[in-house]
Amino acid sequence: MNKEPIGLYLLRYIISFGLFAFMAMLYWSSQLLEGDLKVLRSDLDQLKNDIFELRTEARVSDQEVLQVIIDDQARQHELIKTILHGGERKSEGFDEKEKKESLMEADLLLRGHRHVDPAKPNILKKDLFYAVTLPKMLGSGFRPWGVRKGADLGKPENLHPFSPWSQVRDWQDMCLVSVATSEFGKYETMAPNMAIKIEERMVAGTDTPEYWVFLRDNVYWQPLNPSHFPEELHLSPEFLRKHKVTAHDFKFFFDAVMNPYNQEDAAVALRNYIGDIEEIKIIDDLTFVVRWKTEDVELPSGKMIPKVKYIAKSWTGALRPLPRFVYQYFPDGKKIVEDEESDIYRTNMVWAQNFAEHWARNVIVSCGPWVFDGMTDRQIRFKRNPNHYHPLRVLVEAMEIEFKEGMDALWQDFKAGKTDTYVLQPNQLVELEEFLLSDEYQRQVKQGLKIHRIEYLARVYRYIGWNQTTPLFASKKVRRAMTMAIDRHRIIAQNLNGLGVEITGNFFFNSPSYDKSIASHPYDPQQARRLLEEEGWYDSDGDGIVDKIIDGKTKPFRFGLTYYVKDTTGKAICEYVATALKEIGVDCRLNGIDIADLSATLEDKSFDAIYMGWSLGTPPENPKQLWHSSGAKEKGSSNIVGFVNNEADRIIEQLEYEYDLNERKSLYHRFHRILHEEQPYTFMYTPKSILLYRDYVQNVFIPAERSDLIPGADVAMPDPDIFWLRKPGK
Repeated sequence: MNKEPIGLYLLRYIISFGLFAFMAMLYWSSQLLEGDLKVLRSDLDQLKNDIFELRTEARVSDQEVLQVIIDDQARQHELIKTILHGGERKSEGFDEKEKKESLMEADLLLRGHRHVDPAKPNILKKDLFYAVTLPKMLGSGFRPWGVRKGADLGKPENLHPFSPWSQVRDWQDMCLVSVATSEFGKYETMAPNMAIKIEERMVAGTDTPEYWVFLRDNVYWQPLNPSHFPEELHLSPEFLRKHKVTAHDFKFFFDAVMNPYNQEDAAVALRNYIGDIEEIKIIDDLTFVVRWKTEDVELPSGKMIPKVKYIAKSWTGALRPLPRFVYQYFPDGKKIVEDEESDIYRTNMVWAQNFAEHWARNVIVSCGPWVFDGMTDRQIRFKRNPNHYHPLRVLVEAMEIEFKEGMDALWQDFKAGKTDTYVLQPNQLVELEEFLLSDEYQRQVKQGLKIHRIEYLARVYRYIGWNQTTPLFASKKVRRAMTMAIDRHRIIAQNLNGLGVEITGNFFFNSPSYDKSIASHPYDPQQARRLLEEEGWYDSDGDGIVDKIIDGKTKPFRFGLTYYVKDTTGKAICEYVATALKEIGVDCRLNGIDIADLSATLEDKSFDAIYMGWSLGTPPENPKQLWHSSGAKEKGSSNIVGFVNNEADRIIEQLEYEYDLNERKSLYHRFHRILHEEQPYTFMYTPKSILLYRDYVQNVFIPAERSDLIPGADVAMPDPDIFWLRKPGK
């Protein structure tokens, strides 16, 4: 056998070892390279954000330069006019208006809005309070400062974009933008917000209007923060950078609302308002057109003409965006559904099912004056958006809202100086007076924590709703008997310490829509008993409870009254109601439940009667959501008591196309009277609110009472958006 030379063997060993070492170094290098690539990708994402911010700052600089140019042009124009008029300065109001319009048109051109028609007027009118009055009030040296501290009752289940809970919708409004907004302190006005201009144009060959919306181009969705999500949820890098808010986001919002498989409460409610939008057409990223359905309406002359709804213009302004870059995707960045079809999000069931349980339902994706800054079991936080296009929309640095289990905990926090403001509950009025005399409060006054108060009528009302789908409350005589058995004056005097106004209908007490000539049903237990007897309810067996033969069986008048268990005032009122109804032979059993069960009960309408309250929207009032028969049997609709009335339906439908303000008022009053006759609710009261606030909270006032600041203001409650905090020692 031939033997291999030892030198060759060593050479082969050295080569093998070298190859192994080379491969090891190559693997190690690849790991380093992969790590470098991750770092590089992160740096690129940060660089993109920096570029976005620089572009935003550049836009601001462009605007400042543009303002100087326009001001100079205006001065030149004024000089020419002065010369032409022989030295006389004429039409100064016209001059200022012309200057503003020139600035607006130039601004639109600067931002690339080539579809703007300069000949068309802008529906949006400048809000002089924010543009002129508020800056003067704050002074040139003002800088947002401090953290507003508040508290709320209970932690919401989630922060879904279509949450049914009012506090969640308020938080979303803080963090989002809408096409337009109301002028400060005024109803039924439209001022610029996300839109710079809205033009009303006629559809070619018709007299039907459509609305062209021109958006700002420097507004961005804030990046998602990984710390707001569970550790096991790994987000695609695409979610960690800013995304521009575009016209596509507004169409996505509309499609999400209109998807029939989206049964979130707020979406179902919104369909009553924007369900008659025929089309939202995207022109480009910053331009879209809203076209509403028309209805042939008969004029007094008998001529039929097509009309869009009265609310079409204002609800075009109320449209808001929904972030496509989040809600169209799984957390790994993969799309939930492929969207080759333009309207797929309006029709697709798979997307709607994923949207209901979306992985981002516990955050608020922000693009507005406030930015969501996290939620824990203890609190929710927000911070001011320093890049918002209206820099005075938020006058503090941040806001923290603590979650509390009951109203007493909210009250104790305010008394201890842990929160800035508090809406006093009626049963706490005596306790407030005692606290103001205490040594503890006197020490607080010396520390700059003096308490001030401001009173106003809240835009809410309380009621007992009678479920008309049950045999017990199908008759309006029975419902009227329930109302006449309850002493509402006693409730206001004893349970509210006088802080309430008895009401007879569903509109805000101080609104022109509310008919104050309608007298309330009197407290009259004997007449209530007679009404029950007329409907066949007698105490046939002497047990103290009236009964009636229904479907061949004797049925006692016994029902459950549902209420929110943590509402102490509501609980006390319901206890009185149960006692009062016992006097007319009705067995009312109380059913206090928590928020989760209350939500399910409302959605399924699985109650006999319910004590609740509604917050009232701003004018123009639209009764459709609560009262149109189309929602009587619809799961999750706001017509929770199953109210059906043909004349009421006709009035609601007529109001939708009635533009004459006097005729609208007449229709509102007739509708009010129908509800008074039918008593689907026992309308209890509108509460008087007492807002308490500490001495360092500034700018608290009621707009309707300050005509010197806001001529024509009709909003009769303070607006926390303009509160600011005084620095200690000042």
